[in-house]
Amino acid sequence: MRIDTEYLESLVRRFEGFNKPTDAQQLIVTLGSKQDRTADDDKKLAVLLRAEKKAEELADARAKTRKMLDSVKGEERKKRTRRQIIWGSALLTAAQDEPHFARLASLLFDDGYIAEKDKDAVRADYEALTTSYGE
Repeated sequence: MRIDTEYLESLVRRFEGFNKPTDAQQLIVTLGSKQDRTADDDKKLAVLLRAEKKAEELADARAKTRKMLDSVKGEERKKRTRRQIIWGSALLTAAQDEPHFARLASLLFDDGYIAEKDKDAVRADYEALTTSYGE
């Protein structure tokens, strides 16, 4: 059996630093640290190393999948935020020209549709609308 000694040594170093290595990781450390491995030891190591490589590939694939899903969700959030900005801007523009839209904006502010923590950010607009239409 051909063992990739460089990969084996890197795993042994990494697993030796673990607080609670798995049984397979402990066996890799034990067999990998042995100076006089038998052919049976090398067979076991080959199986363990293949399994470890597959586990790493799986972890990489999962990480790539998570990154892709996060990207898709991020794009969806950006689109939703853009729609909200457009609708909010349209309402404010209409409220400057039409009293019933100004009253609607005032109701949104007063009736809890705008979070208390966000009211300071829009208070100047609210006051301008209510002042211009006598709310």
